[in-house]
Amino acid sequence: MMDLACLVIGGVLGVALRFGGDEIVEYVFRNLDGWLLLFGCVILANYLAGSYRIQYTFSRFNLLVTWAFSLVFALLIISIFSYTWFHMVLGRGVLALTIGIYSFLSLGLKLLVYRSLFRSDLLLCRTVIIGTGERAQAVQKTLEHAYVLPVHKVIAFIDIGQRSDEERRSGGFIDGAAIVTSSLEGLNEIIRSLGVALIVVGLEDLSTVPRLYPHLKRLRFEGAEVVMPLDMAEIYSGKTPLDLINEEEMMHATLECRLPAGRRLKRFVDVAIAIVALILLAPVMLLVAMVVRLSEPTGPVFYCQQRVGLFGRLFSIMKFRTMRVDAESESGAVWAMKGDPRITPVGRFLRMTRLDELPQIFNVLRGEMSIVGPRPERPEFVEQLSKEISWYEERENVLPGITGWAQIRYPYGSSVEDSRRKLEYDLFYMKHMSMSLDLQIILRTLRIVLLGMERTL
Repeated sequence: MMDLACLVIGGVLGVALRFGGDEIVEYVFRNLDGWLLLFGCVILANYLAGSYRIQYTFSRFNLLVTWAFSLVFALLIISIFSYTWFHMVLGRGVLALTIGIYSFLSLGLKLLVYRSLFRSDLLLCRTVIIGTGERAQAVQKTLEHAYVLPVHKVIAFIDIGQRSDEERRSGGFIDGAAIVTSSLEGLNEIIRSLGVALIVVGLEDLSTVPRLYPHLKRLRFEGAEVVMPLDMAEIYSGKTPLDLINEEEMMHATLECRLPAGRRLKRFVDVAIAIVALILLAPVMLLVAMVVRLSEPTGPVFYCQQRVGLFGRLFSIMKFRTMRVDAESESGAVWAMKGDPRITPVGRFLRMTRLDELPQIFNVLRGEMSIVGPRPERPEFVEQLSKEISWYEERENVLPGITGWAQIRYPYGSSVEDSRRKLEYDLFYMKHMSMSLDLQIILRTLRIVLLGMERTL
Protein backbone atom coordinates (compact mmCIF):
# COMPACT_ATOMS: atom_id res chain seq x y z
CA MET A 1 0.00 0.00 0.00
CA MET A 2 2.85 2.37 0.84
CA ASP A 3 4.62 1.61 -2.46
CA LEU A 4 1.39 2.08 -4.39
CA ALA A 5 0.73 5.42 -2.67
CA CYS A 6 4.27 6.59 -3.48
CA LEU A 7 3.80 5.59 -7.12
CA VAL A 8 0.49 7.48 -7.36
CA ILE A 9 1.98 10.59 -5.75
CA GLY A 10 5.04 10.32 -8.00
CA GLY A 11 2.85 10.02 -11.09
CA VAL A 12 0.62 12.99 -10.19
CA LEU A 13 3.57 15.24 -9.33
CA GLY A 14 5.48 14.04 -12.40
CA VAL A 15 2.66 15.05 -14.74
CA ALA A 16 2.12 18.34 -12.87
CA LEU A 17 5.80 19.29 -13.09
CA ARG A 18 6.03 18.29 -16.76
CA PHE A 19 2.76 19.69 -18.18
CA GLY A 20 1.12 21.66 -15.37
CA GLY A 21 -1.68 20.88 -12.96
CA ASP A 22 -4.48 21.33 -15.53
CA GLU A 23 -3.24 18.39 -17.61
CA ILE A 24 -3.10 15.79 -14.83
CA VAL A 25 -6.53 14.15 -15.31
CA GLU A 26 -6.39 14.10 -19.11
CA TYR A 27 -2.80 12.75 -19.26
CA VAL A 28 -3.49 10.05 -16.68
CA PHE A 29 -6.59 8.69 -18.45
CA ARG A 30 -5.01 8.98 -21.91
CA ASN A 31 -2.06 6.82 -20.76
CA LEU A 32 -3.89 4.60 -18.29
CA ASP A 33 -2.40 1.42 -19.74
CA GLY A 34 1.12 2.78 -19.25
CA TRP A 35 0.44 3.74 -15.62
CA LEU A 36 -1.02 0.31 -14.83
CA LEU A 37 1.99 -1.33 -16.47
CA LEU A 38 4.48 0.79 -14.48
CA PHE A 39 2.71 0.35 -11.15
CA GLY A 40 2.17 -3.38 -11.68
CA CYS A 41 5.79 -4.02 -12.66
CA VAL A 42 7.22 -2.14 -9.68
CA ILE A 43 4.90 -3.90 -7.20
CA LEU A 44 5.52 -7.32 -8.80
CA ALA A 45 9.31 -6.85 -8.83
CA ASN A 46 9.34 -5.78 -5.18
CA TYR A 47 7.25 -8.83 -4.31
CA LEU A 48 9.58 -11.18 -6.19
CA ALA A 49 12.60 -9.62 -4.49
CA GLY A 50 11.10 -10.26 -1.06
CA SER A 51 10.39 -6.66 -0.07
CA TYR A 52 6.95 -7.46 1.31
CA ARG A 53 7.80 -10.30 3.70
CA ILE A 54 6.28 -9.86 7.16
CA GLN A 55 9.37 -11.01 9.06
CA TYR A 56 12.01 -8.74 7.56
CA THR A 57 15.72 -8.57 8.37
CA PHE A 58 16.44 -4.90 7.81
CA SER A 59 19.43 -4.03 5.62
CA ARG A 60 20.04 -0.76 3.78
CA PHE A 61 21.94 -2.68 1.09
CA ASN A 62 19.03 -5.06 0.48
CA LEU A 63 16.68 -2.09 0.39
CA LEU A 64 18.74 -0.38 -2.32
CA VAL A 65 19.25 -3.57 -4.34
CA THR A 66 15.53 -4.45 -4.38
CA TRP A 67 14.69 -0.84 -5.27
CA ALA A 68 17.15 -0.92 -8.20
CA PHE A 69 15.84 -4.31 -9.34
CA SER A 70 12.23 -3.14 -9.30
CA LEU A 71 13.02 -0.09 -11.43
CA VAL A 72 15.18 -2.00 -13.93
CA PHE A 73 12.46 -4.66 -14.23
CA ALA A 74 9.74 -2.02 -14.75
CA LEU A 75 11.75 -0.06 -17.34
CA LEU A 76 12.60 -3.28 -19.22
CA ILE A 77 8.93 -4.30 -19.46
CA ILE A 78 7.85 -0.78 -20.44
CA SER A 79 10.54 -0.69 -23.15
CA ILE A 80 9.39 -4.04 -24.53
CA PHE A 81 5.75 -2.91 -24.66
CA SER A 82 6.72 0.46 -26.18
CA TYR A 83 8.62 -1.21 -29.03
CA THR A 84 5.82 -3.75 -29.49
CA TRP A 85 3.13 -1.07 -29.73
CA PHE A 86 5.38 1.35 -31.68
CA HIS A 87 4.79 4.22 -29.24
CA MET A 88 5.94 5.15 -25.74
CA VAL A 89 3.39 4.02 -23.18
CA LEU A 90 4.58 6.91 -20.98
CA GLY A 91 6.55 10.00 -21.96
CA ARG A 92 10.24 9.96 -21.04
CA GLY A 93 10.02 13.17 -19.02
CA VAL A 94 6.98 12.06 -17.03
CA LEU A 95 8.50 8.61 -16.51
CA ALA A 96 11.78 10.04 -15.22
CA LEU A 97 10.03 12.45 -12.85
CA THR A 98 7.65 9.75 -11.59
CA ILE A 99 10.48 7.32 -10.90
CA GLY A 100 12.59 10.00 -9.20
CA ILE A 101 9.78 11.16 -6.89
CA TYR A 102 8.67 7.58 -6.18
CA SER A 103 12.23 6.56 -5.30
CA PHE A 104 12.71 9.49 -2.92
CA LEU A 105 9.39 8.88 -1.15
CA SER A 106 9.55 5.09 -1.10
CA LEU A 107 13.12 4.76 0.15
CA GLY A 108 12.58 7.46 2.77
CA LEU A 109 9.36 5.94 4.08
CA LYS A 110 10.78 2.40 4.14
CA LEU A 111 13.76 3.59 6.17
CA LEU A 112 11.32 5.23 8.58
CA VAL A 113 9.07 2.17 8.77
CA TYR A 114 11.79 -0.43 9.25
CA ARG A 115 13.99 1.63 11.56
CA SER A 116 11.30 3.34 13.65
CA LEU A 117 7.73 2.14 13.20
CA PHE A 118 8.47 -1.60 13.17
CA ARG A 119 10.68 -1.17 16.24
CA SER A 120 8.09 0.80 18.21
CA ASP A 121 5.53 -0.40 20.74
CA LEU A 122 2.76 0.56 18.30
CA LEU A 123 3.34 -2.59 16.19
CA LEU A 124 4.73 -4.74 19.01
CA CYS A 125 3.80 -8.41 18.50
CA ARG A 126 2.79 -9.75 21.94
CA THR A 127 3.63 -13.45 22.07
CA VAL A 128 3.03 -16.40 24.36
CA ILE A 129 5.04 -19.65 24.19
CA ILE A 130 3.51 -22.98 25.23
CA GLY A 131 6.35 -24.80 26.98
CA THR A 132 9.17 -23.92 29.34
CA GLY A 133 12.09 -26.14 28.30
CA GLU A 134 15.13 -25.59 26.09
CA ARG A 135 13.08 -25.49 22.89
CA ALA A 136 10.76 -22.83 24.31
CA GLN A 137 13.71 -20.74 25.49
CA ALA A 138 15.35 -21.07 22.06
CA VAL A 139 12.08 -19.87 20.49
CA GLN A 140 12.16 -16.79 22.72
CA LYS A 141 15.71 -15.93 21.65
CA THR A 142 14.74 -16.26 18.00
CA LEU A 143 11.58 -14.18 18.29
CA GLU A 144 13.24 -11.40 20.29
CA HIS A 145 16.27 -11.21 18.00
CA ALA A 146 17.15 -7.59 17.15
CA TYR A 147 16.67 -8.17 13.40
CA VAL A 148 13.17 -9.70 13.55
CA LEU A 149 10.70 -7.04 12.50
CA PRO A 150 8.14 -6.04 13.67
CA VAL A 151 9.49 -6.35 17.21
CA HIS A 152 8.25 -9.45 19.09
CA LYS A 153 7.90 -9.59 22.87
CA VAL A 154 7.32 -12.85 24.76
CA ILE A 155 4.80 -12.03 27.49
CA ALA A 156 4.63 -15.45 29.13
CA PHE A 157 5.56 -19.12 28.99
CA ILE A 158 2.64 -21.51 29.54
CA ASP A 159 3.42 -24.57 31.67
CA ILE A 160 0.87 -27.30 30.97
CA GLY A 161 2.39 -29.85 33.33
CA GLN A 162 5.71 -30.76 31.71
CA ARG A 163 7.80 -29.24 34.53
CA SER A 164 8.63 -31.14 37.69
CA ASP A 165 7.53 -29.86 41.11
CA GLU A 166 11.13 -28.87 41.88
CA GLU A 167 11.35 -26.80 38.70
CA ARG A 168 8.07 -25.06 39.52
CA ARG A 169 9.38 -24.06 42.92
CA SER A 170 12.70 -22.77 41.50
CA GLY A 171 11.29 -19.64 39.88
CA GLY A 172 8.42 -18.05 38.03
CA PHE A 173 10.25 -16.19 35.23
CA ILE A 174 12.41 -17.00 32.19
CA ASP A 175 14.39 -14.02 30.85
CA GLY A 176 11.80 -11.58 32.16
CA ALA A 177 8.75 -13.49 30.91
CA ALA A 178 6.41 -14.97 33.52
CA ILE A 179 5.79 -18.71 33.73
CA VAL A 180 2.03 -19.33 33.94
CA THR A 181 0.80 -22.76 35.02
CA SER A 182 -2.34 -23.99 33.29
CA SER A 183 -4.37 -27.11 32.66
CA LEU A 184 -5.49 -27.96 29.15
CA GLU A 185 -9.04 -26.98 30.06
CA GLY A 186 -7.98 -23.53 31.24
CA LEU A 187 -5.47 -22.86 28.44
CA ASN A 188 -7.78 -20.79 26.23
CA GLU A 189 -8.97 -18.54 29.03
CA ILE A 190 -5.43 -17.77 30.22
CA ILE A 191 -4.17 -16.98 26.70
CA ARG A 192 -7.20 -14.74 26.05
CA SER A 193 -6.50 -12.82 29.26
CA LEU A 194 -2.92 -12.07 28.14
CA GLY A 195 -4.09 -10.30 24.97
CA VAL A 196 -1.46 -11.82 22.66
CA ALA A 197 -1.36 -11.82 18.87
CA LEU A 198 0.95 -14.83 18.44
CA ILE A 199 0.98 -18.27 20.08
CA VAL A 200 4.03 -20.49 19.52
CA VAL A 201 4.20 -24.15 20.53
CA GLY A 202 7.61 -24.87 22.08
CA LEU A 203 7.06 -28.16 23.89
CA GLU A 204 9.93 -30.62 24.30
CA ASP A 205 7.68 -33.67 23.99
CA LEU A 206 5.94 -33.24 20.65
CA SER A 207 3.83 -36.36 21.20
CA THR A 208 1.61 -34.28 23.51
CA VAL A 209 0.97 -31.60 20.87
CA PRO A 210 -2.12 -33.33 19.34
CA ARG A 211 -3.88 -32.85 22.70
CA LEU A 212 -3.56 -29.10 22.14
CA TYR A 213 -5.14 -29.08 18.67
CA PRO A 214 -8.80 -28.47 19.72
CA HIS A 215 -7.74 -25.54 21.92
CA LEU A 216 -5.34 -24.06 19.37
CA LYS A 217 -7.94 -24.29 16.59
CA ARG A 218 -10.43 -22.33 18.69
CA LEU A 219 -7.82 -19.64 19.45
CA ARG A 220 -6.90 -19.49 15.76
CA PHE A 221 -10.52 -18.94 14.71
CA GLU A 222 -10.81 -16.25 17.38
CA GLY A 223 -8.05 -14.30 15.63
CA ALA A 224 -4.73 -15.28 17.24
CA GLU A 225 -1.87 -16.50 15.04
CA VAL A 226 -0.77 -20.04 16.00
CA VAL A 227 2.65 -21.34 14.96
CA MET A 228 3.85 -24.93 15.38
CA PRO A 229 7.55 -25.78 16.05
CA LEU A 230 8.48 -26.62 12.45
CA ASP A 231 6.66 -23.59 11.03
CA MET A 232 8.30 -21.41 13.69
CA ALA A 233 11.78 -22.49 12.59
CA GLU A 234 11.03 -22.07 8.89
CA ILE A 235 9.31 -18.66 9.17
CA TYR A 236 11.74 -16.99 11.55
CA SER A 237 15.02 -18.84 10.92
CA GLY A 238 14.70 -19.97 7.31
CA LYS A 239 15.64 -23.58 8.02
CA THR A 240 14.01 -27.01 8.45
CA PRO A 241 15.36 -28.60 11.68
CA LEU A 242 16.19 -32.26 11.22
CA ASP A 243 14.73 -33.22 14.60
CA LEU A 244 11.29 -31.91 13.59
CA ILE A 245 10.79 -33.80 10.33
CA ASN A 246 9.89 -37.37 9.38
CA GLU A 247 9.06 -39.32 6.24
CA GLU A 248 5.45 -38.11 6.27
CA GLU A 249 6.54 -34.46 6.52
CA MET A 250 9.10 -34.89 3.71
CA MET A 251 6.53 -36.58 1.47
CA HIS A 252 4.02 -33.82 2.18
CA ALA A 253 6.66 -31.21 1.30
CA THR A 254 7.46 -33.08 -1.92
CA LEU A 255 3.80 -33.04 -2.97
CA GLU A 256 3.54 -29.31 -2.28
CA CYS A 257 6.84 -28.42 -3.98
CA ARG A 258 6.36 -26.27 -7.07
CA LEU A 259 9.47 -27.57 -8.85
CA PRO A 260 7.79 -30.12 -11.21
CA ALA A 261 5.66 -27.36 -12.77
CA GLY A 262 8.46 -24.80 -12.71
CA ARG A 263 11.41 -26.98 -13.78
CA ARG A 264 11.33 -25.80 -17.41
CA LEU A 265 10.98 -22.16 -16.41
CA LYS A 266 13.86 -22.51 -13.95
CA ARG A 267 16.02 -24.07 -16.65
CA PHE A 268 15.14 -21.31 -19.13
CA VAL A 269 16.03 -18.63 -16.55
CA ASP A 270 19.27 -20.45 -15.68
CA VAL A 271 20.40 -20.51 -19.31
CA ALA A 272 19.41 -16.86 -19.86
CA ILE A 273 21.28 -15.68 -16.76
CA ALA A 274 24.30 -17.85 -17.62
CA ILE A 275 24.56 -16.42 -21.16
CA VAL A 276 24.24 -12.83 -19.96
CA ALA A 277 26.70 -13.45 -17.10
CA LEU A 278 29.20 -15.09 -19.47
CA ILE A 279 29.08 -12.06 -21.79
CA LEU A 280 29.36 -9.49 -19.00
CA LEU A 281 31.94 -11.36 -16.91
CA ALA A 282 34.18 -12.59 -19.74
CA PRO A 283 36.76 -9.79 -19.13
CA VAL A 284 36.77 -10.55 -15.40
CA MET A 285 37.26 -14.27 -16.02
CA LEU A 286 40.10 -13.55 -18.46
CA LEU A 287 41.78 -11.30 -15.88
CA VAL A 288 41.39 -13.93 -13.13
CA ALA A 289 42.83 -16.61 -15.43
CA MET A 290 45.87 -14.44 -16.15
CA VAL A 291 46.44 -13.74 -12.43
CA VAL A 292 46.18 -17.44 -11.54
CA ARG A 293 48.62 -18.33 -14.32
CA LEU A 294 51.13 -15.64 -13.31
CA SER A 295 50.95 -16.57 -9.62
CA GLU A 296 51.97 -20.18 -10.35
CA PRO A 297 53.14 -20.55 -13.99
CA THR A 298 53.59 -24.33 -13.80
CA GLY A 299 50.08 -25.07 -12.55
CA PRO A 300 46.77 -25.22 -14.46
CA VAL A 301 44.38 -22.27 -14.42
CA PHE A 302 41.25 -24.37 -13.96
CA TYR A 303 40.57 -27.12 -11.46
CA CYS A 304 38.10 -29.89 -12.31
CA GLN A 305 36.70 -32.13 -9.61
CA GLN A 306 34.10 -34.90 -9.42
CA ARG A 307 30.88 -33.85 -7.68
CA VAL A 308 27.51 -35.52 -7.05
CA GLY A 309 24.72 -33.95 -9.08
CA LEU A 310 21.04 -34.54 -9.80
CA PHE A 311 19.82 -38.00 -8.72
CA GLY A 312 23.35 -38.99 -7.68
CA ARG A 313 24.91 -38.61 -11.13
CA LEU A 314 28.58 -37.62 -11.12
CA PHE A 315 29.81 -34.62 -13.08
CA SER A 316 33.01 -32.59 -13.32
CA ILE A 317 32.72 -29.17 -11.70
CA MET A 318 34.91 -26.31 -13.01
CA LYS A 319 36.60 -23.72 -10.79
CA PHE A 320 39.58 -21.42 -10.95
CA ARG A 321 42.37 -23.20 -9.10
CA THR A 322 42.83 -21.82 -5.58
CA MET A 323 45.10 -24.50 -4.04
CA ARG A 324 48.58 -25.78 -4.70
CA VAL A 325 48.88 -28.36 -7.45
CA ASP A 326 49.80 -31.11 -4.96
CA ALA A 327 47.21 -30.10 -2.35
CA GLU A 328 45.75 -33.59 -1.86
CA SER A 329 48.63 -35.76 -3.06
CA GLU A 330 49.24 -37.12 0.45
CA SER A 331 46.07 -36.44 2.41
CA GLY A 332 43.46 -37.52 -0.13
CA ALA A 333 40.01 -35.93 -0.08
CA VAL A 334 39.68 -33.65 2.96
CA TRP A 335 37.54 -30.61 3.71
CA ALA A 336 39.04 -27.21 3.15
CA MET A 337 39.21 -25.31 6.43
CA LYS A 338 39.60 -21.74 7.57
CA GLY A 339 43.22 -20.65 7.09
CA ASP A 340 43.95 -23.80 5.05
CA PRO A 341 47.71 -23.74 4.23
CA ARG A 342 47.02 -25.48 0.90
CA ILE A 343 45.27 -22.35 -0.43
CA THR A 344 47.47 -19.97 -2.40
CA PRO A 345 47.48 -16.20 -1.63
CA VAL A 346 45.63 -15.51 -4.90
CA GLY A 347 43.27 -18.39 -4.18
CA ARG A 348 42.41 -16.92 -0.78
CA PHE A 349 41.24 -13.72 -2.44
CA LEU A 350 39.30 -15.63 -5.10
CA ARG A 351 37.51 -17.69 -2.45
CA MET A 352 36.71 -14.64 -0.34
CA THR A 353 35.12 -12.87 -3.34
CA ARG A 354 33.76 -16.14 -4.81
CA LEU A 355 35.38 -15.36 -8.15
CA ASP A 356 36.72 -18.92 -8.21
CA GLU A 357 33.15 -20.12 -8.87
CA LEU A 358 32.71 -18.21 -12.15
CA PRO A 359 33.68 -21.11 -14.49
CA GLN A 360 30.66 -23.00 -13.16
CA ILE A 361 28.64 -20.92 -15.61
CA PHE A 362 29.69 -23.56 -18.14
CA ASN A 363 28.30 -26.29 -15.86
CA VAL A 364 24.98 -24.41 -15.88
CA LEU A 365 24.96 -24.22 -19.69
CA ARG A 366 25.67 -27.96 -19.87
CA GLY A 367 22.65 -28.66 -17.61
CA GLU A 368 24.75 -30.10 -14.78
CA MET A 369 24.06 -27.23 -12.38
CA SER A 370 21.59 -24.46 -11.72
CA ILE A 371 22.29 -20.86 -10.72
CA VAL A 372 20.61 -21.54 -7.35
CA GLY A 373 20.48 -24.85 -5.51
CA PRO A 374 22.27 -26.93 -2.86
CA ARG A 375 26.02 -26.88 -3.36
CA PRO A 376 27.29 -30.13 -4.94
CA GLU A 377 29.53 -32.23 -2.72
CA ARG A 378 32.33 -34.67 -3.50
CA PRO A 379 31.38 -38.39 -3.76
CA GLU A 380 33.70 -39.31 -0.87
CA PHE A 381 31.98 -36.84 1.46
CA VAL A 382 28.47 -37.72 0.26
CA GLU A 383 29.07 -41.37 1.14
CA GLN A 384 30.30 -40.42 4.62
CA LEU A 385 27.64 -37.79 5.34
CA SER A 386 24.77 -39.97 4.10
CA LYS A 387 25.68 -42.52 6.80
CA GLU A 388 25.93 -39.94 9.59
CA ILE A 389 23.15 -37.45 8.71
CA SER A 390 19.52 -38.36 8.12
CA TRP A 391 17.92 -36.96 4.95
CA TYR A 392 21.29 -35.96 3.46
CA GLU A 393 20.58 -37.75 0.18
CA GLU A 394 17.44 -35.60 -0.27
CA ARG A 395 19.75 -32.92 -1.70
CA GLU A 396 20.25 -35.06 -4.80
CA ASN A 397 16.61 -34.58 -5.88
CA VAL A 398 17.30 -31.09 -7.25
CA LEU A 399 20.02 -29.66 -9.46
CA PRO A 400 23.00 -28.37 -7.44
CA GLY A 401 23.68 -24.66 -7.67
CA ILE A 402 26.48 -22.11 -7.92
CA THR A 403 24.97 -20.40 -4.89
CA GLY A 404 22.29 -21.53 -2.48
CA TRP A 405 20.21 -20.74 0.60
CA ALA A 406 22.70 -22.53 2.87
CA GLN A 407 25.62 -20.56 1.42
CA ILE A 408 24.07 -17.18 2.27
CA ARG A 409 22.63 -18.23 5.64
CA TYR A 410 25.46 -20.26 7.18
CA PRO A 411 29.18 -19.43 7.39
CA TYR A 412 31.81 -21.62 5.77
CA GLY A 413 31.92 -25.05 7.46
CA SER A 414 34.29 -28.01 7.42
CA SER A 415 32.78 -30.66 9.69
CA VAL A 416 29.93 -33.15 9.88
CA GLU A 417 28.05 -30.84 12.27
CA ASP A 418 28.44 -27.94 9.83
CA SER A 419 27.05 -30.16 7.05
CA ARG A 420 24.11 -31.08 9.28
CA ARG A 421 23.28 -27.43 9.91
CA LYS A 422 23.65 -26.57 6.20
CA LEU A 423 21.32 -29.45 5.31
CA GLU A 424 18.58 -27.76 7.36
CA TYR A 425 18.82 -24.73 5.08
CA ASP A 426 18.98 -26.91 1.94
CA LEU A 427 15.81 -28.75 2.98
CA PHE A 428 14.08 -25.42 3.58
CA TYR A 429 15.04 -24.33 0.06
CA MET A 430 13.77 -27.58 -1.43
CA LYS A 431 10.42 -27.21 0.37
CA HIS A 432 9.90 -23.57 -0.58
CA MET A 433 11.82 -23.22 -3.85
CA SER A 434 10.41 -20.66 -6.26
CA MET A 435 11.61 -18.00 -8.67
CA SER A 436 11.03 -15.43 -5.93
CA LEU A 437 13.27 -17.28 -3.47
CA ASP A 438 15.91 -17.79 -6.17
CA LEU A 439 15.94 -14.06 -6.86
CA GLN A 440 16.34 -13.28 -3.15
CA ILE A 441 19.28 -15.70 -2.94
CA ILE A 442 20.96 -14.11 -5.96
CA LEU A 443 20.53 -10.61 -4.49
CA ARG A 444 21.86 -11.71 -1.09
CA THR A 445 24.80 -13.45 -2.76
CA LEU A 446 25.64 -10.12 -4.37
CA ARG A 447 25.57 -8.52 -0.92
CA ILE A 448 27.95 -11.17 0.47
CA VAL A 449 30.37 -10.76 -2.44
CA LEU A 450 30.49 -7.00 -1.93
CA LEU A 451 30.14 -6.65 1.85
CA GLY A 452 30.78 -10.02 3.45
CA MET A 453 28.57 -12.57 5.26
CA GLU A 454 25.13 -11.25 6.12
CA ARG A 455 23.48 -11.46 9.52
CA THR A 456 21.43 -14.55 10.30
CA LEU A 457 19.02 -15.56 13.05
